[in-house]
Amino acid sequence: MAGEPPLLSVTLSKDGVWSVNERGPSRVAVAYFPSKWGALKHAVRVARAKRRCRVAVLERDGGVRVSHEYDNPDPGEVEAP
Repeated sequence: MAGEPPLLSVTLSKDGVWSVNERGPSRVAVAYFPSKWGALKHAVRVARAKRRCRVAVLERDGGVRVSHEYDNPDPGEVEAP
């Protein structure tokens, strides 16, 4: 996959709801959670299921607080033990 990996951004809205926004070349999706923990678990679960993905926790002003890029092996390339 060339270019930037899909981005999963975790943000807190003004009304106190946490959202996970997924942006990529072929998809835009949003999921809402009552807690930061639930939003982070969802974001990491989605990132680990993709080939490449970046998860970023954003401040209210849009600045990046924490970011991690996941580069998972292709399931077809993993050798059996």
